[in-house]
Amino acid sequence: MKKKARLGRIAAVVLFCALAAAALFITGRIIRAKFIGDSTTIVNGFYSEEKNDVDMIIIGSSNSFCTINPVVLYENYGIAAYDFGSSSQPLNISLFYLKEALKRQNPRVVAFETNMLLGGSGRKNEEALRWGLTDMPLSLDKLKCIYQSVGAVNAEYFSYVFPVFRYHNRWRELTKTDYTYFYQDKTNYTKGYLETGSVYEGEINLDDYFSEGEAWISDENMAYFDEMARLCEKEGVELLLFKSPKEEWYSYDTELIYELAKKYGIPFLDYNELYHAGEVELDLEQDFRDMLHLNNYGAKKVTMHFGEYVCRNYDMPDRRNDEGQNSWDLALMYMERRDNRDFELAQSAGECLKLLQGDGNYVLIVTDAGKNSGSRVRQWVYENGKVRLDKTWEKDGVVHMRIGGDSELTLLKRKKLYQVIVDDVEQYEAGHRWNIVIYDKITKGVVGSLYFDE
Repeated sequence: MKKKARLGRIAAVVLFCALAAAALFITGRIIRAKFIGDSTTIVNGFYSEEKNDVDMIIIGSSNSFCTINPVVLYENYGIAAYDFGSSSQPLNISLFYLKEALKRQNPRVVAFETNMLLGGSGRKNEEALRWGLTDMPLSLDKLKCIYQSVGAVNAEYFSYVFPVFRYHNRWRELTKTDYTYFYQDKTNYTKGYLETGSVYEGEINLDDYFSEGEAWISDENMAYFDEMARLCEKEGVELLLFKSPKEEWYSYDTELIYELAKKYGIPFLDYNELYHAGEVELDLEQDFRDMLHLNNYGAKKVTMHFGEYVCRNYDMPDRRNDEGQNSWDLALMYMERRDNRDFELAQSAGECLKLLQGDGNYVLIVTDAGKNSGSRVRQWVYENGKVRLDKTWEKDGVVHMRIGGDSELTLLKRKKLYQVIVDDVEQYEAGHRWNIVIYDKITKGVVGSLYFDE
């Protein structure tokens, strides 16, 4: 009887611990910070890919996913690639990402951006660790990586295992997205690439590339890199090193990476060196988003050179020849729809609607505020070629409805305030007669909010 009682107590303790861990895990998923557009989107998008569908994985810090655009690679060379990185990514997290990637994919090539390889590891900054670790699924490799980053099993360590301990003060900041994000489609149509058309307004200076100095790699970083190289060799994966163009990268940095690459028999492409050699033409006034990262214009130029090199030196399948539509075809469609914005040139509401009406993948939320400020406001919602809602506001109220299958639209009137909210984001531009909010069912988001006086 005593043995049964003891076993019962043990079972109760185990059950309690399991339930507590489950509660912490679920609560942490809700309350933790979500780096939308950065690591959260990149990581969840990677795990949304079909297994063994990716032929090239690109890992590293933000310089990796701001330089190589997988959709451009696919469009021009048929390469099925994914940018699987995180901002300011330390080498131990790069190794962790590589291990995770090889569990799900069987790539022919892994391309590693070398920005974080040089210098010492030192104390990892918390932002970089949160970006790199928060959204990665729990595994023994993750626990090992956390220990490498923190250096002890303490309160900080467990804040990475259970993010609720770090983000418990976010309760007041929570939005509906925090509760619904985990049920949303997490397909990443940029394949991990960070899109931006913004142009750096300062001056980019790459002329000090040939400065004198000395580069070095810490023993810790060297150990992580060695493990990366050996893992790729073991799995039969080609490892390719590359360096994105940026300020504060010098020829002596390049020389040290060349020495390392030669030692391991690994190719290395340095786009700082290639820029100065005239092999890659960059417009320093138009091709950078800031001093350290390219924008869409610069990334396309580097990606085109990169894709040509990969096709020339590796046996890469052309996935454009696959039967049926694959996820890169959808990503290409996403990019084309993002770039095709003829409706933005419209001079009137009528002209804008005429340009949009032939595309059934757009949902239009149209607001007519009337000719005078005292006029009654009328709103329409068009979807699938039909008017789903025709509302003339006479008193305060709110309307909720689903659009595009996955998104929530809220129309609200409160006194003289009108709002058009899509997925918790305000879209209405007051002060004009006409406002047209354009939601794209392909890209699953608002692609325009235009206003006109006629």
